[in-house]
Amino acid sequence: MKKKILIIASEFPPGSGGIGNHAYQLALHFYQEHFDVKVVADVIDIDRKKITDFANTIPFQAILIKRQRNILKTYFKRIFSSLSSAKDCDIIFCSGKFSIWLILLLKLKFNSKKIISIVHGTELDLKNSILKKLFFAALKKSDSIIAVSNYTKSFIPQIILNKIPSTIIPNGINIDEFHLQPNKIESFNPLQLITIGTVSERKGQENLINALPDILKVYPNTFYHIVGKPLMKARLLELAQSLNISDKIIFHRMIERNELIKILDQSTIKIMLSNHTSQGDFEGFGIAILEANAMGKPAIGSNFSGITDAIKNNFNGILVDPKNSQSVVEAITEILNNYSTYSNQSLQWAQQHDWKIIIKKYIEVLNSVQ
Repeated sequence: MKKKILIIASEFPPGSGGIGNHAYQLALHFYQEHFDVKVVADVIDIDRKKITDFANTIPFQAILIKRQRNILKTYFKRIFSSLSSAKDCDIIFCSGKFSIWLILLLKLKFNSKKIISIVHGTELDLKNSILKKLFFAALKKSDSIIAVSNYTKSFIPQIILNKIPSTIIPNGINIDEFHLQPNKIESFNPLQLITIGTVSERKGQENLINALPDILKVYPNTFYHIVGKPLMKARLLELAQSLNISDKIIFHRMIERNELIKILDQSTIKIMLSNHTSQGDFEGFGIAILEANAMGKPAIGSNFSGITDAIKNNFNGILVDPKNSQSVVEAITEILNNYSTYSNQSLQWAQQHDWKIIIKKYIEVLNSVQ
């Protein structure tokens, strides 16, 4: 008889970020491994028709809750749906901040249910002391904890790690989505740099814009592509104008997946100069790095946060101080001078993170709590 898995996530496709894509791939690959899978999750900034159309394409059951302006309505719907769905499941995965808070209610009502928490990053460094205590109180109720990177795990208090079994399982990619060919670019003129992700302080697009004048001194024909929700676009445009480099920066709207892959294919190097913000927001892993690697694109990323798990230094990319423009220039030069090697190693790294491999690690944890 199939084991019944419930995945409760703070976001889900269509239109989601890293946590949502992770939850979708987790559900899909559990389903492909012959588990009975059900998902309860929010969907953000997507109209109901697109949500319904997407739900009709997935092979497992999903209760997708459109996030409303009145966030309390959304929370109550998720609480009700989660508690109702938990009745008939064998094991529960809670992914993301609010989902982990729900553990307190789930354990209150279903004390014998086994619950595995998946922590990604920002939820572990909350600046509101009450919410932080509530989060860690819920995390203590888990039967097992999965962190997506060593950096993420480092924010879990040792008192919890001493009590609850914990495992690091990196994020994965669906390797079948990409053409696994080494990059055969003969000329790096123009040099195409790309960052994918919400235009925000955390993602660090501003760091690369600040470094661009120094990059242009060495590589005058360079263009920087910024793909993602444009939260800070006005501020970055103003910065680019002040540096007289506006013509070197290309903003792309939020685009469909096939168009994103096309733009990524035309790029030279993936850039992720992320910050750990004063609000506690940080990169849990850096899945976009693996996606670039799967297309033979090496990466340059910050030498802290979960990116240090996504980039194996001097293998599939280079780790740098995101505020040091000279180190960024030197990393670009190192990669371009050895591009074929970095490209092939990037493909190897991506293949090691295929979800077909990653799901086996999740199954091991699942079996350990039974």
